Amino acid sequence: MSDGIAEWEPGQMSNTLPIRVLIVDDNVTFLNQLEKWFIARPDFEIVGKARSGMDAIEQSNILHPALVVMDVAMPLMNGYEAAAKMTEGTHRPMIILISFFDIQDVFLDDDPMGHAFIKKDSLYEELLPAVARLFPCAGSSDRR
Repeated sequence: MSDGIAEWEPGQMSNTLPIRVLIVDDNVTFLNQLEKWFIARPDFEIVGKARSGMDAIEQSNILHPALVVMDVAMPLMNGYEAAAKMTEGTHRPMIILISFFDIQDVFLDDDPMGHAFIKKDSLYEELLPAVARLFPCAGSSDRR
């Protein structure tokens, strides 16, 4: 998994628009910026926001998002641990892990548990292409 993309089986998640998104970051300012970015795109629906990995797991179990965009470095439970827990449950959202650090600096092995990994400094350029890879329905419509 050198590019940070895990295998995904079609039909694992809903392939319909809008894509239900849970965003997770302990930095409120960043979380609000990310929310505004998603709200400006009609193919996405923010269903929840969380500030820790533990809260993200709880909200994911209740809200059943199709996509979780989650910071790696958070208190109580980091994004890596939360992603591992989310992939064990019956509801398995697509997970994009984000960090200011390179994937090699964040993970000790080559299995980041997420379906994609994006550095925060290139998040807004790389997020739509990553979503299009994970959700083929998202790559076909015109977005701003």
